[in-house]
Amino acid sequence: LVEAIRVYELGIATPQDIDTAMKLGYNFPMGPFELMDLTGIDVLLNVLEALYKETGDPKFIPPVTIKQMVRAGLLGRKTGKGFYEYK
Repeated sequence: LVEAIRVYELGIATPQDIDTAMKLGYNFPMGPFELMDLTGIDVLLNVLEALYKETGDPKFIPPVTIKQMVRAGLLGRKTGKGFYEYK
């Protein structure tokens, strides 16, 4: 998931492009951004912070985008907006 966010942050691809690539290329039932929206952006942040604290591995440092989204209340499906909008 973090790798997908980093690709997005670098401007290489949109969340929709990455989700489509993972579904078509790897036959995943949903893409990483759809999964993050489903489980909750806040949940992802909490998991990454815990993993980084436990391991010290920099790959678990929460991406800036995730922190900003949580601060803005963009938590995914449960709030109606995350990487996608929900009605």
